[in-house]
Amino acid sequence: MMHSSPMPLNVALDMTKRLHHELAKYMTPEQRRDMTRVERLIQEAQQLSKTQAVRAAAPANAAPSKTGRRRTFW
Repeated sequence: MMHSSPMPLNVALDMTKRLHHELAKYMTPEQRRDMTRVERLIQEAQQLSKTQAVRAAAPANAAPSKTGRRRTFW
């Protein structure tokens, strides 16, 4: 089922970027670094979520490879 609302990580990333942009001139260098790190962590979580979604969509019951297994004649 498809939803018309954006993904939660997209919303979180947009909010973080906006907040960083608005507050950057009042932040200390450490706070700017921390805010940049939060943005990067959200992006990594988003990428991981996409990767897991693709893996979950792949057929889970694919036939296992039988290479290397030799059947006996008798």
